[in-house]
Amino acid sequence: MHSSLLVKLTALVLCAILLVAGSSVGVTTLDAATPAPIPVTFTFSMPDPSLMIDAQWYRQRLIVETDLWNGGLDGKSGMGAYDPDFNGCFNPNLDRQWRTFGGAPVTVIFQSRAIYMNVEAYRADPDQGQRFLEVVNKGVDCLLNHFRDSDKGGFFWAIHPQTFEVTENQKQGYGNVHPLFALAQAYEVTSNPDHLAEALEQIKVLQDKFLDPQYPGGIRPGFNTDFSEIEGVNNVDTFTHYFEALLALYDVAGDALRSELEKMITLEAEFLINQLYTDQEGFTDRGYVAYNYDLEWNPSQEPYTRQSQWSGAKQASTGHNVELAYLLSRAVERGFDTGWLDTAAKLLKFCQEYAMDARYGGMIYEVSDYDGSPLEGNPDNTFFVWWAQLETARALMHFAIVRDWNTDAAFKQIEAFILEYFTDHQYGGLYANIELTASGASTTRDLSKGNIWKANYHFTMFMREALRLAEAYPDRIKELVIR
Repeated sequence: MHSSLLVKLTALVLCAILLVAGSSVGVTTLDAATPAPIPVTFTFSMPDPSLMIDAQWYRQRLIVETDLWNGGLDGKSGMGAYDPDFNGCFNPNLDRQWRTFGGAPVTVIFQSRAIYMNVEAYRADPDQGQRFLEVVNKGVDCLLNHFRDSDKGGFFWAIHPQTFEVTENQKQGYGNVHPLFALAQAYEVTSNPDHLAEALEQIKVLQDKFLDPQYPGGIRPGFNTDFSEIEGVNNVDTFTHYFEALLALYDVAGDALRSELEKMITLEAEFLINQLYTDQEGFTDRGYVAYNYDLEWNPSQEPYTRQSQWSGAKQASTGHNVELAYLLSRAVERGFDTGWLDTAAKLLKFCQEYAMDARYGGMIYEVSDYDGSPLEGNPDNTFFVWWAQLETARALMHFAIVRDWNTDAAFKQIEAFILEYFTDHQYGGLYANIELTASGASTTRDLSKGNIWKANYHFTMFMREALRLAEAYPDRIKELVIR
């Protein structure tokens, strides 16, 4: 099945190439001729509590957050994107005040996500956002010129952002689905046919190298540099972001390619529903995706340890539960099978029953046992982790507005939690985690803003969804405010 899709897609690639041609958070408005932004002034505020979605607040916040990541408070630090000599490769390690530290390389994950952050900032401010578009173009150039293996295909895991030396040359699945997402998103704002062509080329690599020939819909965890050995354990993380990337490419594909993408997306959704998803024992209204799977794509049964948490341990991935629930619903919005919502509801139900903290509304268990209980020995059991809060908030907001699932109150609770506790009120940005103690939530011990794993990707996607919903469902949002 995969080989036939690959043959069709190869032909379609050539066809596609031929066919393409008032908030208190503030940043000074730029003149169109200004080559680089001036320093950012961050003043903490909350959105209007009388509104289900304060779209103006989220638009301004998205722009400011991206400026902070790109250039820091002074316009000269951050990821280095506003430096006149910016080479397109982002610096990932940022302290609390957006200054770079350490000499670690940049991963293809961080590079792809930094590109995406700037895509959404440009969408939020197309009239004054030329600086974001310039960063997108430079970031894509770096991604293609220095992360991509022009010989054997696919993308390397990490490079040095100044010398471009490949520091880790393995071809991780997680690190090869994100460039597809970044390229599809970039094409939507740049209209550069090369960006679409490279996205289609990467689809071919994924189809040829990464998809599991024994289990249609499964995607392998990764390989060594020449694809001769599989590395890692089957997992839901790579799958989630492949599904996400396919949906992003679907949005920008022409009619000829879209019919093939419909088949690919349907294959992945059915694999999720019929293979990755499992009903919780004793229930039919809730269930989970595991993080780790065995070679036959069954949920891992290996006992949990911290050392094996991401490499084989038994655990339900509640953060991916809500992320996949949202992605299934977004696929249905695009016209796919409405029956997929049944699994989305079950994934969300599992999280609501076991992973949410009643006092703050946040997701306290990023992972759990298969019965929803906390994993014994997991040192993160007392921490709210940033990305899981943002995925939960996005899902709850989405389901309240698009599906009328009565999650509006839960959304407003976690929205307030994120903005009050996770936001650095002095310098902007979000902390990585917040500890839950006997006396309540307390500030994280790690005040840094960025690293090779933490970009502004999840927060950006959450803010983007707020803006999309405000534009697409204005009447529904008004009804929720009244309720």
